[in-house]
Amino acid sequence: MNQSGRQSPLAFALNLFGALAVGFSLVVSHSGERPVWVLVIALVSVAAWLARGALALAGVRSLEPTLLVVAAVTGGIVAAPSDGLSVVPAAIAVLATVGTLRFPVLAGLGLAAVTLALVAVGAIPFGTDVAAVLAMMGGVILAVFAGLSRRQFRQAEEQAVLLQQRELEMREEAARIAIARDLHDVLAHSLGGLVIQLDAVEALLEAGDSAAAGARVTDARALAASGLSEARRAVAALRDPDGSGASGSVSPSAFSAAVDDLLAAHRSLGGVVDVTLHGEPVTLSAGQAAALQRALQESLSNARKHAPGEPVRADLAWNTGSVRLTVSNPLSDEAAAAPGISALAASGGGHGLEGMRERFHALPLGGAATAGVLGDRFTVTAEAKLS
Repeated sequence: MNQSGRQSPLAFALNLFGALAVGFSLVVSHSGERPVWVLVIALVSVAAWLARGALALAGVRSLEPTLLVVAAVTGGIVAAPSDGLSVVPAAIAVLATVGTLRFPVLAGLGLAAVTLALVAVGAIPFGTDVAAVLAMMGGVILAVFAGLSRRQFRQAEEQAVLLQQRELEMREEAARIAIARDLHDVLAHSLGGLVIQLDAVEALLEAGDSAAAGARVTDARALAASGLSEARRAVAALRDPDGSGASGSVSPSAFSAAVDDLLAAHRSLGGVVDVTLHGEPVTLSAGQAAALQRALQESLSNARKHAPGEPVRADLAWNTGSVRLTVSNPLSDEAAAAPGISALAASGGGHGLEGMRERFHALPLGGAATAGVLGDRFTVTAEAKLS
């Protein structure tokens, strides 16, 4: 049987050959010493076996339980007077019932018990040898064990399919999370900066300072171009399903240049940031560098949203076995009194900090990110393990 419930043509051919062989043997070996009804019942058992195979080939399941019971009962009752020939369709029926997951295992075992009893009872009127009866019953018992083995194999197959489906669902979920995280990082930085620039342009135009407003428009254009480049890089990373693009390394100079770009972008938007470095920089993996850069980017974006104009302090500590980034800014009195007072502050949904934690948690060597109020400052701490 395949997963659609249809029997394969090869399996049906084998059943057909077996049924014809048993039926032919029953007819040619029937003697006058046995009643005709024995032959008739034995042939009914064979016919039920063959009909069940034909319906299974067509994918019809409705009559399958009835045909299996008929094959087992009729084959079992005349097993002894048919010289054991009819025990073949009976054993096949028991095997199919026990080994089919659609049927309860107790139903298969119950049918096997009934068949064994009928084999023993059917032998009494004909004085069949005990050894022969035990041999026929042994065939039914072997069918039970074969059915249990088939059942276990099919259960393992189903579990493997479920595991594959679950793995696929987890991969799809991880891909959706990665898309949401990268899009948030790009949009929060570039569009958030554009909001600040456009607010400044509006204020400068109202004040009549068109030259300064023009300079701000130029900065906004550069910021938009930078955001577009970041979006392209994010899309390129998402089109790399095997993650091969994240397997490289980032030199200390390249990482420092990326950090300087983020700091320059923050300052170009009117922000103030002081940076302190500790220790000797080392080469990072692409994933570690990206996580630290995104953490700094998100922290600076949050500072511009929720504490505009407040000085930001960033510390980058290169320790033995780890690198730690700490970014903090004073709590804005306006933000504390009326959170979300500005349109830019209201644009946040908390997804940036969540994405930051996910990035560090997913690093192969491990990492962690936390954010919260410490004293009178909002502090973000992100640490990546190096060994």
